[in-house]
Amino acid sequence: MLVERNDWIDVFRELLPRDDWKDLVRLQVSQHAYPVEVKFLERSLKQNPNIGDFSNWTVRSHMIMTDAAQFERFLEHLVIEQQEMATEAEVTLIIQKQGQEIIRVTNDCVSMYGVAYEELEDVGTEYENFFDAVLPHATFPVEVVFCGRDVLENDDSIHVMTLHDSNWQAVFEEHVLHLLNRKEVTSRLFSKDARPTQQTLEDFMSEFSLLMAYNFIVTRDATDRFGMLDHFCTNGKIAHFGNISGADE
Repeated sequence: MLVERNDWIDVFRELLPRDDWKDLVRLQVSQHAYPVEVKFLERSLKQNPNIGDFSNWTVRSHMIMTDAAQFERFLEHLVIEQQEMATEAEVTLIIQKQGQEIIRVTNDCVSMYGVAYEELEDVGTEYENFFDAVLPHATFPVEVVFCGRDVLENDDSIHVMTLHDSNWQAVFEEHVLHLLNRKEVTSRLFSKDARPTQQTLEDFMSEFSLLMAYNFIVTRDATDRFGMLDHFCTNGKIAHFGNISGADE
């Protein structure tokens, strides 16, 4: 496994079932010593929606946080409305340490810089290989979020499951296999009029291939260790959001 650190990790807020983005902010900031610089920006409808170019965005607040209590008071009352993934951000929270952004929160995404993550080089885009790599090192229970948006309509395209052991196949069969019966599913294996009465997990994996855009698997274990597999990374990733060594002293 190749461990990387000087890069960004993005998590769509739709894939956080409780939208607990503030917990990820706390975890990320806790890896660094105070003070930290906090900016809260807003984009008007006429301004550039490009994330990364904030030159025309309005600064709603800009503060230096000197301790955890001050930061917690700020975070407690902060509201950033959630939007669907791949939308144009309206507001952005940016937190920096010594001029380097360490976390960015928009309406649809949480982005963290410097998070230690492992590339699962031999996973490819296979469900089985991904779970074989993730679960032996996980602390149960493990929350699994499946998103099949490239196949399903936006409504009800995200499904949340909990694993209490490594038998992920049984959980998938119970909770998501029925999605093959959805009206918008057009399988590459059989036509709508020729569907077998007993559909299998293999059928599901073929229909909901993770090579397709916006089909995701995201896992989160009891220690906030994330695993991700989607078409953006042909290899899976395990991100240690809450366990970063080498933080600022």
